[in-house]
Amino acid sequence: MIEEILFQYQNLLFKLHKVCQKLEKYYAEHLVCKPGCCQCCEVERTVLSLEAYVIEQQLSTLSAQRIKRVRAFHLHDDNNCPMLWKNHCIIYPARPIICRTYGLPILYREAEITFIDYCRLNFTKLPEDYEFENKWILDMNKFNTELIQLDQNYTEQVLMNRWSPDNRTSLKQILNG
Repeated sequence: MIEEILFQYQNLLFKLHKVCQKLEKYYAEHLVCKPGCCQCCEVERTVLSLEAYVIEQQLSTLSAQRIKRVRAFHLHDDNNCPMLWKNHCIIYPARPIICRTYGLPILYREAEITFIDYCRLNFTKLPEDYEFENKWILDMNKFNTELIQLDQNYTEQVLMNRWSPDNRTSLKQILNG
């Protein structure tokens, strides 16, 4: 069962990657995000159980000494992502979906409010009243719906627990095992 869920999760990541690639190409001159930029990592994130599992698998590929150094570095740091080491993500191949999309114009729907957000380091050459075209906005609704379904399947069928949308794990908890 876990293999099928992971296969579907990888397919979700692939579909998201294709959309992000298209947007990154279209907005190339407006994006300053690049390796070493960790502006969006100045927050402690939480992830769903399935993403936590994938991150744990990635962490298991790192040496115990490296994990120990990263833990020590972030021991008293609650302001930055605990997966950062020298401005680089130690779990980059397994980073959560939210981290894969940051910087791009993303459509958010919260309650009855709809808005577009993006990294303020990007799009600085556009006028303040610029309106993004719908086809060039990342609408996360479909991706998040699929992610939640996969997480529900993982929680109920693999972990054998009752699923709840509030069942999230902090990245610091994952790092500290």
